[in-house]
Amino acid sequence: MSQTVQADFDVQDAIDAAGPGEIVHIPAGRYQGDFIVTKPITLQGEEGTELIGEGDNPALRIENTSKVTAENITLSGKNKAIVASNVDGLELRKLQIKNVHTGIHIQRSKNVRIDEVNVTGNDAHYSQKGNGLAVFKSEDIIIEGNTIERVQDGIYVEEVSRIVVQRNKVTSSRYGTHFMYTNDAEALFNTYIHNVTGLMIMMTTNILLENNIIANHVDFNGNGMLLYDVQQAKIKLNTIKNNRTGVALQKSSNIQIETNDFQMNQTALEGTKVSGDTTASDNSFTGNILTARSDKQGFQLVGNYYDDYSGIDLKDNGFGDVPYVALSSFGQWMVRQPVYQYFVASPSVILLTSLDQQINKTEKNMLIDNTPRLAMKDVEEKNKVNMVQMLLGIFLTLSSLWLWKRGITE
Repeated sequence: MSQTVQADFDVQDAIDAAGPGEIVHIPAGRYQGDFIVTKPITLQGEEGTELIGEGDNPALRIENTSKVTAENITLSGKNKAIVASNVDGLELRKLQIKNVHTGIHIQRSKNVRIDEVNVTGNDAHYSQKGNGLAVFKSEDIIIEGNTIERVQDGIYVEEVSRIVVQRNKVTSSRYGTHFMYTNDAEALFNTYIHNVTGLMIMMTTNILLENNIIANHVDFNGNGMLLYDVQQAKIKLNTIKNNRTGVALQKSSNIQIETNDFQMNQTALEGTKVSGDTTASDNSFTGNILTARSDKQGFQLVGNYYDDYSGIDLKDNGFGDVPYVALSSFGQWMVRQPVYQYFVASPSVILLTSLDQQINKTEKNMLIDNTPRLAMKDVEEKNKVNMVQMLLGIFLTLSSLWLWKRGITE
C-alpha cells in the first residue's frame, strides 16, 4: 500500500501494529501512500516528516474511531491532505499542508480541534481550488491559530453545531471563513486580508463575530462581511477597513452591529430586506465614502460616531443636537461609478449632500441617527481615564500640601 523514501520504516505497518492509545513516531523522511487510521492512536512526526497522497487518495484517512491525534507532519498530494469521517475526539495540530487541492476535510465527527495548521494553495483560479479546512455535519469544533492562503474558502463550515473559529489568518482566497446552515457559531480574533470576501455567512442562526480584523476586500463583488438569511447575529469590536462594502446584510433579522471601527470603506454598511430589529450602535465611521445605504426597509442607527457629522452639542451630553442623515445621493452614485470620487469636495456635491440631509430628516424609513456621538468611543474612554487621573493627582497634591503645612505648624 505504501512506498517510503525512508526504506527502513513503513508508516502503515507501524499504524497497524500500534495498540489503542499508543504513539506512533514517524522518522524524518518522505512517505508516499494511502495511510489509514481506524483506532485511537497518536501520529507524531519529526522535523522533515512528510506524508504524500498516492494518486487521488488523501495522504491520511481517519475514520470510524475516537481519540486520534496527528501532529508535526507535512502533508501533500494531488487531492486531499486529510479526510476524517465519524471520529469522536480528533486533534490535528502543527501540520504543514502544501500542493494539494483540499487541505483538511472533516465530516460526521465531533469534539474536533484543529490548531497551528498552515495550508498553502496554488495560483489557480478559485474554481479549480479546494478549501483549506472544511467541516461538514459535525458538532463541537474548535479551529484556532491556523494560517491559510491561496485556497477557495479558507475555512468552510456546513451543517455544524457549536463551532469556534478563532485567531486564524486567511489571505488571498475567495472567502476567508464561510458558514452555511450552521448554528451556535463564533468567529473571534481572526484576520482576513485580501480575499474576495472576509466572512460569508449564509442560512445561519446565532453567531458571534467579534474582534476580527477584516481589510482590503475590494473586488467588484467583495465584502468585508456578507450575511444572507441570518438570524440572531452579533457583530462586535471588529476593525473593518478598506473594503468595497464593510458589512452587507441581506434577508436577515435580529442583527446587532456594535462598537466596530469602520474605516475607509467605499460603503460601510449596506442592508437589503433586513428586519426592523437590526441595529448599528456605538460604532465609529471614519474615512468611508458612504456610511450606510439600504432599501426602503432600512435599519436603525443609534449613537454612532461619524467623521462627517457637523452638528453641535448645546446640551453638553456628548451627542449632537440634530440628527445625522446617512443618505447621500452622491455617495450612492460614487459607489456605482468610482470615477465620481474626483468630485467629492466640489461645491455642487457639498450642496447636494446638504439638501439630502435637510430633505430626509423627517423620513421614518431613511437611515437617520437621532443621537450621533461627537467623539469616538475610545476617545471618550481615554478622556474618562484622564479625568480620573487628574482628580487623583489633585487629591494627592492637596493632601501633600496639607501634610506639609501641618508639619510646619507642629
